[in-house]
Amino acid sequence: MNRKLIFLVIALVFVFAHVLEVPAAPIKQPKKTAPKEQPKMGGTLTVGLAKETGNPNPFIQTQSTTQYVRETSYESLLILDADEKIIPNLAEKYEVSAGGTQFTLRLRKGVKFHNGREMKADDVIWSANYVKDPKNGAYGQNIIKDVKAVDKIDDYTVKFTLSKPSTTFLYHLSYIRMLPIVPANSLRPGQIKLEPNTFVPGTGAFVLEQYQTGFGTVIRKFPEYWGPPAYVDKIFFRPIPDGANRFNALRTGDVMMADRLSPLDAARVMKGEIKGLKILEEPMGGYQHLIVNYDNPFLRKLEMRQALLYATDQQRLIDEAYFGAATKAEIMMDPKGIWAKAANLPPHKRDLAKAKALLKAAGYNGQELVLIGRKSAAQYLESYQRMFSEAGINVKIEILEDGVMRDRATQGKYDLFTTGADATPDPVTTMMTYYYTNPVEKGTYSSPKVDRLLDNLNAEFDQKKRLKIFQELAWTIHNDVADIPLFFETRYFGMSEKTQGYPPPGYDTSANGNFFKHAWIK
Repeated sequence: MNRKLIFLVIALVFVFAHVLEVPAAPIKQPKKTAPKEQPKMGGTLTVGLAKETGNPNPFIQTQSTTQYVRETSYESLLILDADEKIIPNLAEKYEVSAGGTQFTLRLRKGVKFHNGREMKADDVIWSANYVKDPKNGAYGQNIIKDVKAVDKIDDYTVKFTLSKPSTTFLYHLSYIRMLPIVPANSLRPGQIKLEPNTFVPGTGAFVLEQYQTGFGTVIRKFPEYWGPPAYVDKIFFRPIPDGANRFNALRTGDVMMADRLSPLDAARVMKGEIKGLKILEEPMGGYQHLIVNYDNPFLRKLEMRQALLYATDQQRLIDEAYFGAATKAEIMMDPKGIWAKAANLPPHKRDLAKAKALLKAAGYNGQELVLIGRKSAAQYLESYQRMFSEAGINVKIEILEDGVMRDRATQGKYDLFTTGADATPDPVTTMMTYYYTNPVEKGTYSSPKVDRLLDNLNAEFDQKKRLKIFQELAWTIHNDVADIPLFFETRYFGMSEKTQGYPPPGYDTSANGNFFKHAWIK
């Protein structure tokens, strides 16, 4: 795929300094090959997940596994096609002003929410303003911050006005991370939790039917979906944190799809040792890094964070916990891409002598640090704990249920935790969530200089200038030891050969909730 195409469309707007209008047209379908069999309607698809999806509030934690489960029920105004070009979705046209600060979107008529109401401009405006308000805890609040106003032109037209030009705003509109569209007044101000099995209506091909901690999420086909109908009647997303149990469930047919399989299990399938299954492989499946809580007085000290860095052995973590199926990284961008090359950061080397000297400089005397994590990451966390112990850092591991861990992270009730991030083709869309000052999550990194550099990077359209800005940004994050960079893991998504249509032809990724409406059971 040509990832540069995402931004080429946007950049052309400003190069030629005129209004860009995308005409009304049906959504481009993925390139198709002649199927061996015609898709069949009906049945229940069961998917084994390494993580729980947690709080079903559509505005909370719309990333990673939670994102692609929610994408089955909630949709964005725009979307990316198989070539990662931005195309219409809930909005059927968009226009960008010559100054690059006004984005006018014309909504698709006849789109029904799951409660039967038609989607209109008031719903888009309410959703955007709800995300903008920090007290609502929306994941997209930090991303939508530059939206100065959202105005209604008519019932089917809205205009977003930004405080400054943005190279990435259309891209953000193509995911639910920033802005899922729901009916106006679906939630109270400040409401985070929902009543049991009471859900906010969306516009997606599936309706949320049931959610229960430890049991999973059930969705059913939405008969009034505005696009082509889904094939399966229901999907059951079942949390199975233990990797061996998840793979066994796939082998025995208890689930028909399973994410985040171990490299060893995936290799057995790919070598033909296990029949009836197929594997999707993503070499850049997720960036892993260690987050520190800046509310902890020790972790606010640069020397303490440097000690954590020098105590870390990236390759050892890769070998012990991922069986070698990962690539070391020094920054949250593809190590072989133009951005990492522009940053030109030095490769990290473990140095226990330096770590111990820095601990002494920080005044650390064995105080306990709490490292929180999920059951599925237990081996990974234990490996990290051993490494820290060798440097003289006293770390206690707390294994938590997914929902509890997310709440603890948001509330700043931890000292350390490891987490993943999705690397997009642009550093602004990748890094804004983790490095820009966050008013929602407590204890996170905050640097006025980094905020300014990210703002400048987002407002700049000249690629050479952007690369130069990014180099300064990368070195600032590196010198601050804002977090501990680790690696990009290779992710393996398995499925029964009876599962067809996922992903649609032309796509090369497995973690996308929009694909489930194409899946059918043989």
